[in-house]
Amino acid sequence: MKRFLLSVWRGLIGRCPLCGRGKLFYAYYKVRDRCDHCGVRFEPTSGQSTGGMAINLVLTMFLGFVGGILLVLRYPDSLFAGLAALLAVMAVFHIVFYRFARGFWLGIMVMTGDLSHDRDDELG
Repeated sequence: MKRFLLSVWRGLIGRCPLCGRGKLFYAYYKVRDRCDHCGVRFEPTSGQSTGGMAINLVLTMFLGFVGGILLVLRYPDSLFAGLAALLAVMAVFHIVFYRFARGFWLGIMVMTGDLSHDRDDELG
């Protein structure tokens, strides 16, 4: 459990989930191919980045769902303005949170064995 929490934390702060020293991103949205410290590949097989996108999408939709319910219950007279504000908040959240969701997903990949030095060596 300690290893899981450590790898997830490292991913959330934008560090390599395995070694904690290399950086995950070279730009806000651009994930490096490999850790610049330990050399592990951050996407060992094609399509493994979709987990981070799914986490981001689910949390954004949850924010919209809860926000919509609160909007209808609390401010039923100003639904149009509230909906516009909620959509703006969801858009900003989705953009800002992507980086954290991707790092979180890479931390999960460490625990499932999809992100490791051994697997990287097998793939060449």
